[in-house]
Amino acid sequence: MADRELRRMHRAELIEIIYALKQSEDQLKAQNAALTAQLQDRQLRLESAGSIAQAALELNNVFAAAQAAADDYLHSVQASLADTNATAANTLSQARSEAKRILEQAQADADNLKAQAQQECDAMTAAAQKRTQTEADCKAMVERAEQEVQQRWQAFDRKANELLDQYRSTDGLPSEET
Repeated sequence: MADRELRRMHRAELIEIIYALKQSEDQLKAQNAALTAQLQDRQLRLESAGSIAQAALELNNVFAAAQAAADDYLHSVQASLADTNATAANTLSQARSEAKRILEQAQADADNLKAQAQQECDAMTAAAQKRTQTEADCKAMVERAEQEVQQRWQAFDRKANELLDQYRSTDGLPSEET
């Protein structure tokens, strides 16, 4: 598959490919074991048949041709087995490297999400602290304003009383007590 096709695939599809490759690898291993067993069996037969073949060769060259055909077949099976093993190893290597790349990408994505969440949390915490500080500042300003209003009212009341007292004293108005 082309690298572009692999990059466009979802993780589930890649996991399915890895799973199929693993099954293929297991199947190739089983086939390799069966072929190895067959090869050993044939080697035993060939060893035991070797002495008979020697006797038959002296009588007739028919077994020589059969032995050559058997050797060709054996070499063909061994070459096929080597090719199958090489293909399986290559496929397994590619699957492992792709799995490693997928895991690295997933880790990078997880780290990015974690960093974003931390930034958002820090921003929310800072906003909450600013809000708390602003509320405290507002309360303090309201209290100062109320105190200032009260002080001004008291100052106004004093001045008004002083003016009334001056006015009463100058005009001869009756005092408040009477």
